[in-house]
Amino acid sequence: MALSEATMSPFSGGYEKAWTDVFRTNLPELFQLALLLTAESHEAEAILSTVIRTLDFSKQPDEDALAVLQTAVAQQSIGSGGAVSWVGTVEGRSILQTGLRSVLQLERLPRVCFVLRMLLGYGLSTCAGMLGIDQDGVKVLIRVAFLQLHHAALSTSLRLKKGLEA
Repeated sequence: MALSEATMSPFSGGYEKAWTDVFRTNLPELFQLALLLTAESHEAEAILSTVIRTLDFSKQPDEDALAVLQTAVAQQSIGSGGAVSWVGTVEGRSILQTGLRSVLQLERLPRVCFVLRMLLGYGLSTCAGMLGIDQDGVKVLIRVAFLQLHHAALSTSLRLKKGLEA
């Protein structure tokens, strides 16, 4: 099911229109979140379709509606563990905000941990619970993510510097 079809599908429960509006309003951010977690555009699209089909939308959305959707996207993305394709990653890079593109270069677990902790603001215990590891493991993965991002930034800086000098 294509993402555009998924956003048109009826939600289950009594507040289909309200949830459809919340989902459509936040679709770019939700897709970006799924993309950062999966590093693959087709997988991210499938995650959003799954979220639409599986969440219980029988209650009126409130101010936490976006957080509910983000959590569902994160849980589905973590559980997917799908293979990353080069084509899907290239497509995904072009969709992301420029400043977030380097996050796709991170290895899977450091990337997922980084997104949960730094971009969604989840606490150590929440990240640990979602990933099925202890809090020290989360701290290690965050450090690995920062080191990998730092290395990527240095590499980019050196390439740019060499290009300017040439």
